[in-house]
Amino acid sequence: MSQPNIIITFVESYWKILLIIAIYWQTVLILKQYGILERYNITNHGPLLMIRTTKGQLFLDRIAKMRGFWRIFADVGIPLMLLGMFLMFALIVFSDISLLISLENKTMPPPGEFHELRNIFLLPGINEFIPLIWGLIGLVVTLVVHEFSHAILCKVEDVKVKSMGIIMVLIPIGGFAEPDEEQLFGDTKDKTDEEGTEKRPDIHPVGRRQRVRILSAGVMANFVTALVAFMLFFIVIGNIAAVTNVMITDVVPGSPADDMGLTDLTLITHVNGNKIENASDFYEYVDSRSENESLQLMVKKDNVLQEVMLTPYPNVNGNIRGVKFENVIPGMPGEDAGLKDGLIITRINNTPITGTQTFFEYMANTTAGQEITLITLFENVEVNYTINLTSVSSNENTGFIGISEFSTVIISRSTGLSVGEYPARELLHFLQMIPTLMGGVAGWIIILVLPFPNPLFWSFQGFSGTLSMFYEPIGWAAPLGVGVFWLANSLLWIGWLNFYVGLFNCLPMLPLDGGHVFKDTIHSILARLFGNEEKMGNMAGKIATLFAILMLASLIFMIIAPFIAQFLAHVF
Repeated sequence: MSQPNIIITFVESYWKILLIIAIYWQTVLILKQYGILERYNITNHGPLLMIRTTKGQLFLDRIAKMRGFWRIFADVGIPLMLLGMFLMFALIVFSDISLLISLENKTMPPPGEFHELRNIFLLPGINEFIPLIWGLIGLVVTLVVHEFSHAILCKVEDVKVKSMGIIMVLIPIGGFAEPDEEQLFGDTKDKTDEEGTEKRPDIHPVGRRQRVRILSAGVMANFVTALVAFMLFFIVIGNIAAVTNVMITDVVPGSPADDMGLTDLTLITHVNGNKIENASDFYEYVDSRSENESLQLMVKKDNVLQEVMLTPYPNVNGNIRGVKFENVIPGMPGEDAGLKDGLIITRINNTPITGTQTFFEYMANTTAGQEITLITLFENVEVNYTINLTSVSSNENTGFIGISEFSTVIISRSTGLSVGEYPARELLHFLQMIPTLMGGVAGWIIILVLPFPNPLFWSFQGFSGTLSMFYEPIGWAAPLGVGVFWLANSLLWIGWLNFYVGLFNCLPMLPLDGGHVFKDTIHSILARLFGNEEKMGNMAGKIATLFAILMLASLIFMIIAPFIAQFLAHVF
């Protein structure tokens, strides 16, 4: 693929995001030009805004009076940060080694959704795995507790807090407490005023121990907040129950179910007073009914339970099995033959198609140019289509219809209902058992990958959208109604983002907190071994900078490695 085509593809994919960023940046430049940013104590670095405030100093002073408690709090955070530093460093090294081996063996998977521009950063609403509302709630809490803890420990160790604030690029992406750098880091640069006299001779830098406390406090606060949020989350979901696993996935137009107003995304909990545990139960109850017997269905739609009396077609039993496709691809044989979106394929020629597996197996044995007959179901009527197959590309000869998004369907002939299953009970049980796994590595790994697609349970981003309809509050949570899902989702993302941001800040990579702690730790070790504090301090700074460059390069490599593999495969 040529470079211009890559650029065009990128712009076509992200033009809305690029347009919003361009408008935002232009607005920032205009506000800066007219002095509005300076008037409100806001500085910009390109599109990045740092919004400062000096308010809240007295509040910080009052909280910091418990000096003994806060010092113990921060001291506990030091070994936790060192442990997190080691784990994150080991994880990155292991990942890089695995990627290098994959490159060498040519087993690197192609770039996926994780490598998309929008998913590289943990920005709510932009990252497709982090929902906007819950992600913003979690991010705001994460930033507040992290920077607030830095500010409190600054007060405890008598370091001046010049300002606090948030960092924004369209939305808040960080927070900061701005300590006096001369006190915190011993920064003596530019210590003379315009007349050449020394400024602030009474300022003395804090000791290494005090500085490490201040730096570790933010990570410690994130970990404590994550622990509390997850504890409350698991308490809340202990009072959530699955309604059923069975849901209507399709309704045949003109069928008895359609006449009664039943639609897809409707749960079925009971048939004739009998609880439905799975899709097979439903089909068995329908087929075992007496002649001309109506079915009393208990259904849930839009969080409302209701009874529906359904009268099936008389003297009709059995099910129709097939494959439903959602889209017809323009310009392909399927469109030329007159196929419509949403048809159900029941046979190809004389071969029954009972599911996606049999469909793909049949198509794998066809060739381009071959003529086939699709027997489809539309509004409970069979319609035949004759199709001359084409190929996907010039390199392949397998037949291609030109349809996409397949799913297996089983339709009850007498009712016109197709029902499916979602493992709602199994998912809830899995979530509720995570605390029992936290004593080992597995539980923490599950927490870390919870929102992302993974082989354990695909992904879980909270009780929202279609997923929430499968559940209901019980016990003390019952009076909360749907509010229990808001509570659970907020706690989930507060816990996850605090845990993730805390771990990320442990990285031995300047300017992160872990980078500064790493530098001080190296400085302390070198000074004990070789003496000469000042010289060892300079050496520790160079080592920390080198580590920061290596960490940044490693992170970039993890992102671009699949693209490198794809490029090499294309070239060679």
